[in-house]
Amino acid sequence: MNIDTRKIVRIVALIALIASLCVLAFYIIGDLQDAKTDDDIKDLKGKDTEVKMPEVLDEYASLYAENKDTIGWLKIDGTEIDHVVMQAPDEINKYLRNDFYGKSSTRGCLFVDEYCDIFKSDNIIVYGHNMKDGTMFGTLDRFANESFYSKHKLIQFDTIYEKHTYEVVAAIKTEIPPKGEKVFRYYEYTSSNDEETFLEYADFIEKNKLYDTGVEINPGDKLLTLSTCAYHTTDGRFVVVAKQVS
Repeated sequence: MNIDTRKIVRIVALIALIASLCVLAFYIIGDLQDAKTDDDIKDLKGKDTEVKMPEVLDEYASLYAENKDTIGWLKIDGTEIDHVVMQAPDEINKYLRNDFYGKSSTRGCLFVDEYCDIFKSDNIIVYGHNMKDGTMFGTLDRFANESFYSKHKLIQFDTIYEKHTYEVVAAIKTEIPPKGEKVFRYYEYTSSNDEETFLEYADFIEKNKLYDTGVEINPGDKLLTLSTCAYHTTDGRFVVVAKQVS
């Protein structure tokens, strides 16, 4: 290898190293910004606001004043899940890759399915990324362990209008079926008005639950479905189903 060739190799290697460092710096800065945003949101929660909204709980009034897409707050003891929940009915998956302030974010936000109505739907579906750093739904899969469930049976999911406690019904590992395949899709179930569809949902839980909690569901129950990605199979999903108890 002559001198010129060695120089070219070194230059290419140096460029590759610089590019790698730039990418790494991009992700580190993004994570730091996301962490700061999360802290800012928690500071905003419960803060006094001059805007009077008698229909909104005082605890969430400042969040709603900042962003009208605010729909509630989800907290699960024993996990890192303690986050604002968003919904943008007119913009599908808006918060999949955007933070509370609408800025691009790898974490996104927890968000309610656009087809759910927090007043009318029998099943509120909340999505979130399974982040490796444990944020968003990164610790939801702790419910895969029955011993964890036995110590953390309740979930707090407040809308901006009412506080609610839910009891865990099941922890589930499943997958997104191929398009066109005629199977029940848990993420399309939002109402129990159709008894046949409710029975399909109950059967889905029974067949896919990781362990028996002894908690049953009935038509008319107000349900909460938490869904995130899982890696046990292609298009895997980890799901926790809970029902409202107060």
